[in-house]
Amino acid sequence: MIKVIAADMDGTLLNPEHTLSDATYRTILDAQKAGYRFLIATGRDYPSAVGVLEKWNLKCDFITGSGAEIRDTEGKILQTIEMDRKWFREIYDCAVAAGGSVRFCAGGIDYLIGDPKTAEQQILEESRLFLGDGSDEEIRNMELFQQILKRIRCLRNVEEVLEKEIPVYKIFITAKGKTEAEAIWKEMERFPKLAIASSFFNNVELTHEDAQKGKAIEQYITSLGYKRDEVMVLGDSMNDLSMFRQGFGAAVAMGNAEPVIREAAGYVTLSNAQDGAAYAMRLLMEGRLGEIQKG
Repeated sequence: MIKVIAADMDGTLLNPEHTLSDATYRTILDAQKAGYRFLIATGRDYPSAVGVLEKWNLKCDFITGSGAEIRDTEGKILQTIEMDRKWFREIYDCAVAAGGSVRFCAGGIDYLIGDPKTAEQQILEESRLFLGDGSDEEIRNMELFQQILKRIRCLRNVEEVLEKEIPVYKIFITAKGKTEAEAIWKEMERFPKLAIASSFFNNVELTHEDAQKGKAIEQYITSLGYKRDEVMVLGDSMNDLSMFRQGFGAAVAMGNAEPVIREAAGYVTLSNAQDGAAYAMRLLMEGRLGEIQKG
């Protein structure tokens, strides 16, 4: 019997405008009242995840940084898994040579190599993934862009990351397009102890091999006394794949999910534009989850 619900944010809980709908919010609260433990498993860092939800009175566990950090319902850090700095210079050079831009993510602060003007332009291009193809001025005036920009710090070179012993838990690489991202992904496969994932068609995300959503969820729920088959996971993109391969009780793909996620899922719900996560949770609570079972 399912007792825990673990959901991704972007493309899953959040609608295409990257906000939580009233219907989804109410459904989460109803699930919690019904006795389900609800947790969020996201590629975002904790400040970014909480920032999106700050208008909602939502109290839950968080797995952030694609599995690199675990926090309880009070926001207390229970675990953080850092990456091995040994390969940072080579990873950076390899990504840049392939035309990618690199962010070193560390506990709510993202570090970029270059001057502030270069950094702002990089964040502007990345923000188009979230905010669409508006003008530069329109995107710069958006709240999400401003939030991201506030967390950026500029460094002269990669050596500063090493010298300052910055605790990097994730490296976020944005490529020019899908082909370039696939090439970068292939290059990253030669580095040891890396988990490689993506949230968008043109990005590559690196974490320690132990910092994956699926592993983090199982570790955390086991510590709380739950079993693997008592967990339902919901997701849509490649950085959710570890959740779908961990052997949980139910794996639900969004209607807008990547083909590989839909293939790995046991259930497929509506899209995030149709509050698909809420729909699946309602069916679970009503004992009708089988209505969206594949096959």
